[in-house]
Amino acid sequence: MEIEGTSATSPDSEQLFRAEGLWFEDCGLVIQAENTLFRISRDFLALQSPVFRDMLSLPPPKSTDLIDGCPFVVLPDRAEDVTVFLKALIYYDFFVPHPGHATLPVVVSVLRMSDKYQVDALRKRALVHLSSVFPTTLYDYDALNLYRPPASDIPLVLSLARDLSIDWILPLALYWRCEDLSKNRHALLQSLNISEQSHLLTATWALTTDLSTRILDFLWPPTVTSGHERFSACRIEWRRMAEQWRHNFMPLAIWHERDWNSLNVCDECLGNMRLHAQLAREAVWEELPEVLGLPNWPGLC
Repeated sequence: MEIEGTSATSPDSEQLFRAEGLWFEDCGLVIQAENTLFRISRDFLALQSPVFRDMLSLPPPKSTDLIDGCPFVVLPDRAEDVTVFLKALIYYDFFVPHPGHATLPVVVSVLRMSDKYQVDALRKRALVHLSSVFPTTLYDYDALNLYRPPASDIPLVLSLARDLSIDWILPLALYWRCEDLSKNRHALLQSLNISEQSHLLTATWALTTDLSTRILDFLWPPTVTSGHERFSACRIEWRRMAEQWRHNFMPLAIWHERDWNSLNVCDECLGNMRLHAQLAREAVWEELPEVLGLPNWPGLC
């Protein structure tokens, strides 16, 4: 809603807008972020955040501007972040705890703002949401059931991780960044500087060559025993086909659970193959941070 009149403009007279759902007529504090205004309870905000409490406890300068008769505070944050942050504080169903749904942009905004303004309860809630999408164990990764965030959200997460030193989300975020690079190299490289391009291209090559090859090694038959000759031929044929699609898949997704149903092998061979495939995936997961130029998992967590 556009605000009109001299009492509803900031000192530089830019055109301002009331935030929908965050302008409460009975509250006595107006906050501006970019060109958006929020009218909320001063006491409520001070109760939630020690940073705001200290900020609002300072006596206002005599020349302080008023909007609709209310004290007026300007924040350096993005209007989108402030909107999400205040809604998370005020509306109980806007940012529900995990396993309730929350989009990554919302989680990122809440985490940035709650970290900056020391709202610990919201910060912990956001971290739980984040850890559910960027797990640190292969077991939890497999529990995602092939879910991964949209490609457009990954840069937000990488920026957040580096700004707030949340290092444990970096391996999987960079892994998915490499996956995007392998599928749409030209478009993605245009958005990166030379150093980032070199780093991601090197990591992507390692992931889609050496590591994917190791995942697929279960398809090479061991010493053939009597009665297993036809099963060995089946495995070799599948390895030949897998080599054709290998460069189009990241190592942890190169062999899906449903692919086992396509193998014409005996139960004994199938059990051995599953075991070797799982051991290879576990080894790749442990090496993932190093391949991406990061410390090992214990060093990140």
